[in-house]
Amino acid sequence: MSGIFLTGTDTNVGKTIITVGLTSFVRKLGIDCVALKPVETGCKLNHGELYSEDGHFLWRASQESISLDDVTPFRFSLPASPYRAAALQDSRLRISDIIEHIRAIEETHDLVIVEGAGGLFAPIEENRTFVDLMKELSFPVVLVARLKLGTINHTMLSIEALTRRNLDILCVVLSKCEMDEGPEEKYTPDDIKRMIRSIPLFQFPFLDGAVLDNPLEIGTLMEKRWGKESLLRHFKL
Repeated sequence: MSGIFLTGTDTNVGKTIITVGLTSFVRKLGIDCVALKPVETGCKLNHGELYSEDGHFLWRASQESISLDDVTPFRFSLPASPYRAAALQDSRLRISDIIEHIRAIEETHDLVIVEGAGGLFAPIEENRTFVDLMKELSFPVVLVARLKLGTINHTMLSIEALTRRNLDILCVVLSKCEMDEGPEEKYTPDDIKRMIRSIPLFQFPFLDGAVLDNPLEIGTLMEKRWGKESLLRHFKL
């Protein structure tokens, strides 16, 4: 396996944290793994250039083994869907260009972990979305969901969309994005497990402080919580 696509049920569900942790874990095994977020919106100007916050975090997790421009080649200032953000900058995104970039990186590394922007149906072109990109790449998928009210519905809809397109789902990750816990949250993982059957389900805790900014510590925490052998098996490493 030369690539993994990491997507989410929505925006701000913890995709970048999981991508960073997984990349750090894989690199610790001695595998030349790099993380990409080909499209990032909501970038702020820094010294006259659009700064990719998520991309910079992935670049650090990749131990700066590729350039920041390779990690996030398409950057836009508006915090909106890639299609709309590009259009408002008088630009145009093409899935073919994104795939060409990913394939070039794939040729020179053992494993490429690609993080999407938003959810499966966030538009990239006028009538094409991230799930179309995923279908063309044919990488196995990690689906990240936010652990809160509504998670079951969003998770099952995303799984159905991926399954209809014959995409291999490696696992579902329930990410705790807020410290406070709703009354339903303790039941949600088991409820989802019963519905997704053979798809592995992992949980990831709320992070704050120094751990949140340290790729190596995130990778180590992932290994401790999920187990090295389990990670190797389920991520087919």
